Amino acid sequence: MNSIFNYLRGDEYPNQTRAQSHRHKFSHLFESLKLFFKYLSRVIKHLFPSFISASSILFIILLTDVVLLEFVVYRVGLFSGRYFKVLSERDLVAFWPLAATSIAYIIINALMKSIKDFITNLLSIVWRKYITLSLHDNYFNSKNFYYLQHQIGYSEEALSILIDGNHSAKSKTVKRRSLGVQNSIEPILGEINGLEPCSNDFDQKNVILDNPDQRITQDVKSLCISIANIVPLILISPFVIGWYGYQTYITVGYSGPLAVVVYFLVWAMINGPLTAPIARVIYKQDKKEGDFRFKHMNLRINAESIAFYDSSQNELNKMNETFNELLNISYRRNWKELILKLFINLSQYFGGILAYLVLAIPIFTHVYDDYSPTDLAQLISNYSFKCQYLIYLFTRLYDTLNEISSIVGNTKRVGELMEKMKKNVEQNSNIERKKLIDHNDDLCLQLENFSLKIPDDKRKILIDNLNFKFKKGENVLISGRSGCGKTSLFRCINGLWNSYSGQIRYFVDPNEIFFLPQNSYFTSGSLFEQISYPSSKKVLDIESSKQIIEWLREFGLSHLLEKVNSDLNMFSEFNWSVILSEGEKQRLSFLRVLYHKPKFALLDEFTSSVDQETEALMYEYLKCSFMSIAHRDTQ
Repeated sequence: MNSIFNYLRGDEYPNQTRAQSHRHKFSHLFESLKLFFKYLSRVIKHLFPSFISASSILFIILLTDVVLLEFVVYRVGLFSGRYFKVLSERDLVAFWPLAATSIAYIIINALMKSIKDFITNLLSIVWRKYITLSLHDNYFNSKNFYYLQHQIGYSEEALSILIDGNHSAKSKTVKRRSLGVQNSIEPILGEINGLEPCSNDFDQKNVILDNPDQRITQDVKSLCISIANIVPLILISPFVIGWYGYQTYITVGYSGPLAVVVYFLVWAMINGPLTAPIARVIYKQDKKEGDFRFKHMNLRINAESIAFYDSSQNELNKMNETFNELLNISYRRNWKELILKLFINLSQYFGGILAYLVLAIPIFTHVYDDYSPTDLAQLISNYSFKCQYLIYLFTRLYDTLNEISSIVGNTKRVGELMEKMKKNVEQNSNIERKKLIDHNDDLCLQLENFSLKIPDDKRKILIDNLNFKFKKGENVLISGRSGCGKTSLFRCINGLWNSYSGQIRYFVDPNEIFFLPQNSYFTSGSLFEQISYPSSKKVLDIESSKQIIEWLREFGLSHLLEKVNSDLNMFSEFNWSVILSEGEKQRLSFLRVLYHKPKFALLDEFTSSVDQETEALMYEYLKCSFMSIAHRDTQ
């Protein structure tokens, strides 16, 4: 169990040579338990939203079925002894009722096992539905999906977002970063991951969460399946073990349950140390499997670039190198499992004769001399079943306790995600409450004493003391070296970053400003949905349809109509991001600006992959005030 708590605290394989005091171990265990139950309480609230919820009713039905199933299994297990007696005595009169009863119990047993499996799977699906839908609500609330993927923490530093029109200021130049320093999130993450924990700007609330997508899609599923399968067994196991232990005791005395307990403990002590090193190898093998899978995925995504480089041999060598590493770890696992499987098989077969070894003592000491041969055969058969099933119950409980590590690990990962998203939503709502609305027909927004820092622990300055007004009817071109903070400025205006001081004053509702990001995104659905994005409208009228078709022809995208049989509303199975070139992506995403007809637009290098003639045409079609990031002054 100690390994479970090590995993909970993020230390799957702690250094065994590190000396720890008993007091420190106790404190470690207490903190681990406290953390686990904290996360578990969050999860349970989603598993059982109320006493009359579907999950609560299903869980009660499942628990009832499991209890009744154990009773049926017990009755079925005794039939072999009764058959021994009836057949030995050649009692045909008793045989037919026994056969009918045993067949009926077998049918009931099979039915109840099927119902148990059905309800277990159904309960795991319902639980997954509850947790996933709740996570989705928070994931898409306050742009949590962005902050979790990019791991940008909130800053409380001199933040003031107001919407009013009472102040004006002069604009100042932007201080650029030195050439060659990138303004991307990847180096930020690299720096954060390589740092020791800080007590000032980067505290516990900004802890890095790995793979939030995997936590939602995989960890939640594994958690729900594990709980549905394990928890009912854990709840009834003590009572069932106690019952079978009592049955073995009344048959042969204390030696019956004692022999089973000793047998179980011996094999547990043997198999336990053999399992630990295999677990480490399995962990490494899973990682190598992921690396090998990623290599193939990376090849599929970048197939064209690799083909242009004509680097097939280079990729083949790297692919085979990764595969050989996987094979080596697989060989190691196979050899290590050889000894473990040997002892597992020995324990299973030895358990089959344990009942007879125990019964031999009272039989050969004449305890059952007054039993007839048929009665003795029935007693041997019944005791053999009880003893072997008691061994099975102990083994099942042992395996179940080992499986708890999976529940603990997944609970930790899901609980961390819930906690992180809740904090992000709370902090973002505090920012939203600072916004006041006071419209001004001549202005869109104003920056006052605006200084921008990268939201990492070092807080490198990108923009220093900028004063600027974005007026209606004026078009602004922002240019500069790569990494000087152009896109970062848009991130702050959009609310994605708040690692700045000064003020951003909005004179229109921020939701009325249309942002066209540098990387074009295309959702699943019809061609119209690609143009109307992010609107949820899926059907358009005839007039709008004619206008869109005209735009498609004007910007050289009319061939896309052939892919949808000239039906803008036809749902497309293919991936738009795959079939479109970079230039087509930018032209198609630009049609979103024309379709939504905003008063103000912020455009981030939306013409970087088109020719200058098309770029000029795109600017010509813009009928709104815009602020554009570009590397060439076409307009």
